[in-house]
Amino acid sequence: MRKMVSDRTDDAWLQDIRKLRSYAIVRLDGDGRVLGCNAGVEAIFGYAPDELNGRHFSCLFSESDIARGVDQQAFVQALAGDFEQIGLAMVRKDDSRFRASLMLEDMSSDDAVSVMMVIRDITGFFNTQKRVREAQELTLRGQRLDAVGKLTLGLSHDFNNLLSVIGNSLDMLAARRTGDEAARRILDIALRAVERGTRLTRQMLAFGGGHALVPQFSQVDGLLQTSQELYERVCGEGVALEIRADAGLPPITVDVAQFEAALLNLLSNSRDAMKGVGRVLVEARTEMMALPAMKGADRPFVCITVGDSGPGIDGDIRDNVFEPFFTTKAVGDGSGLGLSQVHGFAAQSGGVATIGTSPLGGAAVSIYLPAVV
Repeated sequence: MRKMVSDRTDDAWLQDIRKLRSYAIVRLDGDGRVLGCNAGVEAIFGYAPDELNGRHFSCLFSESDIARGVDQQAFVQALAGDFEQIGLAMVRKDDSRFRASLMLEDMSSDDAVSVMMVIRDITGFFNTQKRVREAQELTLRGQRLDAVGKLTLGLSHDFNNLLSVIGNSLDMLAARRTGDEAARRILDIALRAVERGTRLTRQMLAFGGGHALVPQFSQVDGLLQTSQELYERVCGEGVALEIRADAGLPPITVDVAQFEAALLNLLSNSRDAMKGVGRVLVEARTEMMALPAMKGADRPFVCITVGDSGPGIDGDIRDNVFEPFFTTKAVGDGSGLGLSQVHGFAAQSGGVATIGTSPLGGAAVSIYLPAVV
């Protein structure tokens, strides 16, 4: 049997490790101070190999992790021999943060305590995984909304037919009982309820994609200017409304009536969220973006954002606000169909609706509509 003998000395292997740049390798003493490191420390952290000597290894960790004791816990676990590789945020010399894969290994001998720390920059991999998770969540949310939309569409058609029968019957009764004042008041209440039900049905149809849009070639700035007085009346006297539209906005093709209805929904939501007192900002601008169905192809959109100075939307319910019948208002104060109508209108128009935070501090809902170029 041929004997396998390496002709490389331990010093030669050590030289190779010191030259390795894809991994930062740091040797620590028993107190966690740096005894030496390889060239990868400069490539990943920006420190010259000798610059860290004598410093405590916690200088490579984020302040939040240091406050939680992550660095010390990892060091103690390494000395105990039960430490596993973890992913966490670390800090470069210029104070920039990056995602790192960290492993600590006990290298102690009889003479001295020593720990080897191996770090790899996995920011690219981490960001890719994050984008994959976001895409999966967006897909699942889209599938859920599509299923709810189909159900809503079927129910709204049946509901609309029932309302038509009820409304026609009430009209006939009203015509026969013109002299009975008490009966007339009751019929008026019933007819108003039918009208409200009809409005709700239209919102349900818009969410489900069952309301046929009549798109027209339009300029967003012109639409906003034409309806500004109406928007101010909806906001009320206690709300200061400001409208900003960038110069040179490209035209869009949009159903003007549904566009106005969507903005009125958003403005009334802002007014209610602020309890009738505050500021509302309507902005129109051009943005390049790609919808999930466009497979990464960017194209220009006209973005109309309605933001307010209200309390905003909690992060844990933002994914639910466009679902039908979801509302944060008290029982009887809202149907839960306003934002679903906005979502349905945007989707039918070839765009998308999103929710975020306004520069005024409250919630901001944005409608992205394809620009005509």
